[in-house]
Amino acid sequence: MSSIGIDIGASHISCGLYNSECDKLQCKIYIPNRINKNVDINTSTKYFINIVMNLIDRLIKENDIFLDNVTSIGLGCPGGIDKSKGIFLGSSSLNVKEINWREELKDYNIKVFVENDCTCAGICESYVNNANDFIMFTLGSGLGIAYMHDYKCVNKIVWDIIELNRKIGNRHDKYIKSFESLSRKYDEYKQEKYKRGEIFKCIDEGDIKAINILKDYIENFIEGIIRIRENYNIKDFFIGGGMSEYSKYFIEEIRRNLPNFNIQIAKHKNDSGIIGAALLEKIMIS
Repeated sequence: MSSIGIDIGASHISCGLYNSECDKLQCKIYIPNRINKNVDINTSTKYFINIVMNLIDRLIKENDIFLDNVTSIGLGCPGGIDKSKGIFLGSSSLNVKEINWREELKDYNIKVFVENDCTCAGICESYVNNANDFIMFTLGSGLGIAYMHDYKCVNKIVWDIIELNRKIGNRHDKYIKSFESLSRKYDEYKQEKYKRGEIFKCIDEGDIKAINILKDYIENFIEGIIRIRENYNIKDFFIGGGMSEYSKYFIEEIRRNLPNFNIQIAKHKNDSGIIGAALLEKIMIS
């Protein structure tokens, strides 16, 4: 069974064809997500819908995909969704209002499923690792959190974890932060706009400030995990999103400081969202 998965993020939109029978992402493409918040939200939403449809069309054309062999399209969207109706409730950060994806994609004549983007990454890890009870973090432009149990995200616990992740005495700061916040801190120090991930190149070059910024990030992450564990008997944690692509810079340090925890990098790293979205049909009908 092959399905198209779409992972909608603030920095880019990814689209791929996944075959669940062999657990393989057969092909993928992505484009930067250029957001203009000065444009009227109605115009911006129409533009956004066209971007997603053009990306699907490109994937099909460039990889000679026959739609008769595709059973579904799944979309992982940031923020709120109504999965029973296939509706994305919109996002101020993307400058888009509510989108009914089943209606917008009806011309493909394929079943359409919608879920939160971090939950999609969690579904991927549940499925490919046969994991049952864990927390999924997606560290990208934002911080995504999903508590996964039996292929489903338990939202009540997610909201509790969001509160636990807020630093004591500072309602605006967090222990576990996005990849973007790490890069932004280095930009602020340099008073210059670097490409996201440039901080790791600077670490390789021996930049002491970059090394210390990452060290603080890791220490905060560890403290956040400890706070969560103090309140919930959860020992399995998965890290996905853009930050997972740079795991060699931080994962061993985290594991060394949390010896009684199971801290894993998502098996498919930043592709987990695409695969989880493609798996929505399989999960929802099982």
